Amino acid sequence: MTISIVQRGQKEDGARRLLQKLLVTVLVGLVVYVLTDVVSPSQEEQWKVVLAVLCSGAVLIVQYMITFTKQLGDLEEIVERRFTDIGEATELFNQVQKLRLDGVPTLAKSVTEIMTTGPEILHRFTHAEVERVAEQMKKLVGLSTACPGENDDWMLTLTDCAETSIDAISTSVDQNFWDSEPAGRYLDAQAEAIRRGVKIRRLFIVENAGAVGSLDNLCKEQRDRGIDVQVVAVQQLPYIRRGQTIDFIIFDGVMSYDISTDLMGMNLGTRISAEPREVQKLVKRFKVLWEASRPSTAGDPSQNGAGAPSTQSQ
Repeated sequence: MTISIVQRGQKEDGARRLLQKLLVTVLVGLVVYVLTDVVSPSQEEQWKVVLAVLCSGAVLIVQYMITFTKQLGDLEEIVERRFTDIGEATELFNQVQKLRLDGVPTLAKSVTEIMTTGPEILHRFTHAEVERVAEQMKKLVGLSTACPGENDDWMLTLTDCAETSIDAISTSVDQNFWDSEPAGRYLDAQAEAIRRGVKIRRLFIVENAGAVGSLDNLCKEQRDRGIDVQVVAVQQLPYIRRGQTIDFIIFDGVMSYDISTDLMGMNLGTRISAEPREVQKLVKRFKVLWEASRPSTAGDPSQNGAGAPSTQSQ
């Protein structure tokens, strides 16, 4: 429907331009005939007509030459634009070829197939998902991105991508998380990472020393999976108030995952970042807290460096 309207409009525009050329040609012929008759009234009638026709024909040819020159310029612009598009497409293809997986070609092919089948709401949903992913990738160009609420998918994917280490701080905010279904998948992903040679450390920070024992079963479950677990009470670490107490995870020492909360302890949003300065701040913070919660090498080995009972794996 739209194509036919455009084609009809193009035909009407072409007919209008042709009519304009003919009117100009006829008008020039009449002017030349009248001027010839005025300047040389004794000239034979047939020569007046011939001269008028020749002049009007020349004008018609000039009009077509002007039109042709304009169209040639438009064609040159189109060709240059096409070559630019081809260059950009070639560059994009070369970048895609650098990807280890075939996810991008598969995504493009799948989207194309979806748009030819299914209901309209599926098409709109597909567009929305592609735009969401595209916007996320655009933000990641700046080495970080965020989303509202808690994003378990990011956490699981980063765990699958880790190659050397995973260091995590877990506060009382996420205690309920460990009884949820995503926690089981998260621990399974971590067990698989450990089999790949990834070293995983988790530090639980509780509100008081009396709460340390409540994590015994949770700590045992995680140690059984190969995770190095320690627990420390916040009152044994007074200097912790100088920094944020947000839960965060550091992957391979170069990428962070953290969750921000409100005053009620509700998760407000999740952020991942590979910005070196931001990640290194968390790396240093984890190191300080981890070392502070390690068992003391002097005195009673059952006490940690701050006086809280140790639950480190034997």
